[in-house]
Amino acid sequence: MKKYFLTWIFTATFLISGIIPAFAQPDSVVITGRIQNLTPALYRQAPVLTFTRNNLLQPQSELTRLAPLQADGSFRVALPLIYPQEEVYLDYGGKVYTTFLASPGTVQLTFDADSLYNASRLFYFAGVNAQANNQYIQYLAEEARLFKENKRNGEAFMNTFFHLNPSEAQRALERRAELRLSALLVLSQTGGAAPELRNWINSVVLDEQLTLLYDYSLANDVAVSAIKDSLNRLTQGVMSFQRVQWMDRLGEYADRQMEKKLFYNPTQAKSLPITKLATLLKTYGRELSVADLQRLDAIIEEGSATSEGLDFLSALYRKNRRTMDLLTMIEKKDRTFDEELGASAAALLNARAFVQGFYELSLDEKTLLHTYLQEKINERTTQLSLDELYQLEVKDSVYIKAVQHRNDLKAAPTEVLSGIWMAKSEQNGGSWFNDIQKLYQGKTLYVIKWNLLDQASRSQILYAPALRAQLPADVEFLYVHLPNAELNDKEDLWKQYIVRNKIKGIHLYINESQATQLLFKLNPLAFPSFAIIRPNGKYFSRNAPAPDNGQQAAEALLKARQTR
Repeated sequence: MKKYFLTWIFTATFLISGIIPAFAQPDSVVITGRIQNLTPALYRQAPVLTFTRNNLLQPQSELTRLAPLQADGSFRVALPLIYPQEEVYLDYGGKVYTTFLASPGTVQLTFDADSLYNASRLFYFAGVNAQANNQYIQYLAEEARLFKENKRNGEAFMNTFFHLNPSEAQRALERRAELRLSALLVLSQTGGAAPELRNWINSVVLDEQLTLLYDYSLANDVAVSAIKDSLNRLTQGVMSFQRVQWMDRLGEYADRQMEKKLFYNPTQAKSLPITKLATLLKTYGRELSVADLQRLDAIIEEGSATSEGLDFLSALYRKNRRTMDLLTMIEKKDRTFDEELGASAAALLNARAFVQGFYELSLDEKTLLHTYLQEKINERTTQLSLDELYQLEVKDSVYIKAVQHRNDLKAAPTEVLSGIWMAKSEQNGGSWFNDIQKLYQGKTLYVIKWNLLDQASRSQILYAPALRAQLPADVEFLYVHLPNAELNDKEDLWKQYIVRNKIKGIHLYINESQATQLLFKLNPLAFPSFAIIRPNGKYFSRNAPAPDNGQQAAEALLKARQTR
């Protein structure tokens, strides 16, 4: 396919002006407020408010803080911020939601419980960014009106965008940006948009343009030029959901560009400069003798190695294979990303790749790579974003190690932590599963067949706790971990993932022989797949709704529960 190189020119320079630099020290926002006219019944239904914000490196990861309600409806919570300004999302018991702009300082918000479902405007703000937050709902209403009125650049924009040629796509994005920004004009009737709101909307609109640029590139196999200038914005300005979407698309684009480069130049994936390899071995190699260190110093100083020296390096590499494989992979990606996008983007993309691979790394490996990457990152926002996710990964390390060290798992599930039951057996898969069913006879079973190394499986597993929380105690979740024929499963990583993500329920670790024996019993034996077993032990559905389809899955489970 012919390659087009897009030079993206943003004629509306005011989109970029006013962006707040990210060099300020991040702080916390204190969120206080009150629900007026809170009744005892409503308090029992929803005793907490949930506040969340985004992390640039992981779209699925939001930092959450719970704010318990006091008897008078008041609440208070502190939420750390990495960017100078960030979107924060309020969820009150699944009943009402809102988005507001937070900055270091105090945000005060109130709403009336008597008006949860009938108020044209429910939330009122004071404190930092108060004017912007109070105007935001009016902006959204006007934008929605304009999107309906101008469907070509609004509601129906995606219907034709990906079929345009590159120059037409550029003009279409500019028209859409102008339409979205024009929604701010409605506020001129009340003194004009607050500077913070204008800055917020400008940032979101430009981030959408860049997101759609990468979407277009990925859909049409179009190479994008002049992207390095835009990448600096990723770690500056307003952190929004749209910013996270842009980062995600950039990552996909960079991964594809790297795959292409390695396809046309495969030797690049295998080579690493001798001095870099020797330095890594000297710094991270284990059980190195004084003679080993002296030889490595000589190689580093000379910048080359003889045939005998290469054999020496290969031998040390083999002794430290896992560690060196991880470090050299970072270095190879770093080089490729740097050539394509520049050093800052390379560090950001390597941090993203590290986070995406948490599930396949041990605690020690996560610590090693976190330290290694932080030394390579010069941008503070990226450092903080990475550190935040790393700390979340290792905060339960004591519990993870305790569960991993247990060697007493048996055929009957053992409660390894509160609400988390694990079982492992060498007996026939069919008879083992029959025994499990007998243990939980009288309960409705939601069977989740999954594999840790499968991305779709991991995605579904993370939806399961929220689904489980909606259901009565006699609906039990049975997680059946199936073997991966192409990749080596590791029991320790299976345990780590379950504990780290607090996946409560019954967990079975199935080996290949048992999977074959369960071929008929658990048909379809695929991951991810889902089934529902009635309280009487008979199947209600072998093709049940997935956890991410929460409402349908809950309805099906409740219906199966009634058919005894």
